[in-house]
Amino acid sequence: MNINTAGLAIGFLELKGAVYGVTAVDAAAKAASVEILQAKVACPGKFVVILAGEMAAVEAAMAAARAVVGSGLYDFCILGRIHPALYWGLYDQFPQALGGEEGAMGEDSEALGIVETLSIAAGLAAADQALKTAEVKLGELRLGYALGGRTYFIIFGATSAVQAALAGAVQVASHRGALGSQSLIPRPTKKLARLYRHSQAGLCMV
Repeated sequence: MNINTAGLAIGFLELKGAVYGVTAVDAAAKAASVEILQAKVACPGKFVVILAGEMAAVEAAMAAARAVVGSGLYDFCILGRIHPALYWGLYDQFPQALGGEEGAMGEDSEALGIVETLSIAAGLAAADQALKTAEVKLGELRLGYALGGRTYFIIFGATSAVQAALAGAVQVASHRGALGSQSLIPRPTKKLARLYRHSQAGLCMV
């Protein structure tokens, strides 16, 4: 997939079912020149749409979609200049994932942070903020599926960086009224890395 993420904005719609989802896609595509990256069921009762393009186009498409679905909208977010790691995380690709062959976890200076949000849109916004706040790596991004509509993500790196990134993510999620829980794990065990690596192949994404 050869997509240049530099300057790319994305719009995310979290909707009350497929009828609203398909309607939103049609309205968005008619309103502006945007790419529809994903449009699918995220979990029972929720349908997600992710679109991308220039910020002005994304804003116009999102406004049109929101207007036509009305009360069928759960939540939404617009992210300008999406962090590249988050973009690839949408496709379950984590080049610097936890527990890689070099053992991304386990070094004395490393820490792990995890944030869970009450909505998918809030999780995306919080993850983007975390990655932009400090030099951390994205190890996992789980959007809604099998989580009752919640979302969680895992970041890792130097302890001070993870602390700063967590603070940024928590602020965003709290401002949206959608913070579930969060945790900082210093010096995560290598057994966690192995468990994570072995289970990753079976995870389902939006």
